Amino acid sequence: MPENALLHHALAMMARTGALDLQLLAEAGSVDVSVFAQYGVLGIFAFMLVVFARGAHQRERERADRMAEENKRLNELILERVIPALSSATRAAEESGELLNALQRERELMHLAERKPTRGGGG
Repeated sequence: MPENALLHHALAMMARTGALDLQLLAEAGSVDVSVFAQYGVLGIFAFMLVVFARGAHQRERERADRMAEENKRLNELILERVIPALSSATRAAEESGELLNALQRERELMHLAERKPTRGGGG
């Protein structure tokens, strides 16, 4: 089986040069190499594609799991801290608006009282 030897030699060379991750090579053990080896160089490339695709799929799955956990943590943070803070800020804004309206009414009443002429005053 010279094709099989060629395939193993190519993979060993790639592993030594760092072009192929050793973990991916270990995972490649579940793939029937002889199927790819019968096609020579094209089989080597197809085998490398399968190995790479498996590794990429696993990395993306792990990344998606990490992102889901981070999303869950941020949602909990929002529920615990942000929503109560926003509620408190909304109440404070409503109260300040009411105080400003009361102050404005008081100023208008004082202004009207100053403009109102007094009774019986001379002329």
